[in-house]
Amino acid sequence: MAKIAFYEDRDFRGKLYDCKGDSADLQGFIRRCNSVKVDGGWWVLYERDNYSGYQYVVGPGEYSDYRRWMGFNDCVRSCRTIRNAQGLYKLKLFDRPNFAGQSWELTENTKSIQEKWVRQEVQSCKVLEGSWIFFEHPNFCGRQYLLEKGEYRHHSEWGAAKPTVGSARIILEL
Repeated sequence: MAKIAFYEDRDFRGKLYDCKGDSADLQGFIRRCNSVKVDGGWWVLYERDNYSGYQYVVGPGEYSDYRRWMGFNDCVRSCRTIRNAQGLYKLKLFDRPNFAGQSWELTENTKSIQEKWVRQEVQSCKVLEGSWIFFEHPNFCGRQYLLEKGEYRHHSEWGAAKPTVGSARIILEL
């Protein structure tokens, strides 16, 4: 069962909001978010309402400060559970929009896309199995982008302003 608790202050203090499902607007429940406890499932937190802005993917555990989930600030305005987070994992990257150009398949976590694939950009991709997180930089750092099973014809479809992908991680249900 998916469940997440948002706290306005660090170290799980201040006003609390328990959430058990997708929420397009958290502002009616909390003004800011400085810590989170995930009691079930995997979640994507968004900086703005209606599932937009920076994305932060969190799994089961405790995050006593927004920097623990690689947050840029204490602004979390919407959230949703992640689906397809178990089973097989397969991702196909393309260096051109609309699934054109050179391609490469991933079936495991990759700390550095550029070390294994000479292309500097990922312009489109197909998530064939599972759910994945793209990170802007190598070693699973920087902005995060959730990719669930489906086709992404252009990097803007997964929320990126640029086609830079430094690393990719599978979302595993623990």
